[in-house]
Amino acid sequence: MHFEYPWVFIFLILFLFCEKKCPLRLDLLYFPHINRVAKVSKKRSLMQAFKWMAWSGLVAALASPVIEKEFTPSHSLGRDMVLIIDASRSMDEGFSILRSENKFETLKLILKNFIEARKYDRLGLIVFGEFAYIASPVTFDHAVLKEMIPYLEVGMAGERTAIYDAIAMAAKLLKNSEAKTKVAVLLTDGRNSAGKIPLQIAKKLLKQYGIKLYTIGVGRLKDYDPILLKELAKDTGGEFFSAENPEMLKKVYETINKLEPSLVKQEPVIEITYLYIYPLFVASLSLLFYLFLLNRSEV
Repeated sequence: MHFEYPWVFIFLILFLFCEKKCPLRLDLLYFPHINRVAKVSKKRSLMQAFKWMAWSGLVAALASPVIEKEFTPSHSLGRDMVLIIDASRSMDEGFSILRSENKFETLKLILKNFIEARKYDRLGLIVFGEFAYIASPVTFDHAVLKEMIPYLEVGMAGERTAIYDAIAMAAKLLKNSEAKTKVAVLLTDGRNSAGKIPLQIAKKLLKQYGIKLYTIGVGRLKDYDPILLKELAKDTGGEFFSAENPEMLKKVYETINKLEPSLVKQEPVIEITYLYIYPLFVASLSLLFYLFLLNRSEV
């Protein structure tokens, strides 16, 4: 145990000084509503004890006694993962002629379930269209991510598809991650048609920061570039998936859910327990006894 403000104990010295030099004025200083003449009685020593206990307890409470315990939380099983989702205009269409379910709305439902299953992972979210932006940095606060999903809309990042920009942004988002396993999951239904980052730069960033990329082509095979998506996944130790309907897309995310977990470094935590309530209680109780004896001595 220690005190946060030990200098407050100087007031005890001031109290002792005033007790010796101005005894007749002291009670008037503490209790201005009580007008009395000091007189000696057999209760005097007891009153002095309560007075000292009250003053000492008050000073001790003001000094803020605390107990600090430092501990390191057990490492969480999981990984740092960034979800990269395509919000270009084509995502507002159905999976195919035979499956008219909206791709983007289906994805949002699946993502919510996916996030719920990642209890021990830090998750981030990048949305891209004509440009890419970070919707959420990597975080353990999955509730915020789930609340964010319903507000995602097709076209919110532009009409076209900047795949390489989105990959580069995910790499930079995971750049300083200390997780042993860093994963990015890219979903798109189109080919790269916008952006400023070249393919080779995007690949280089993934390798430089040790990021495993999983790629998902959704919808009709002819609409996206499966060769490119396979290449991106293979180069980083990831895997390519094709999802032609909602059931396949759900299964893809379930497969990714089976990744082996890694340890995420936890910083030491200091638990602080404040104890001021105890000396404050002693001070209050002592003050009540002092006032009681003071009034009795005047009778």
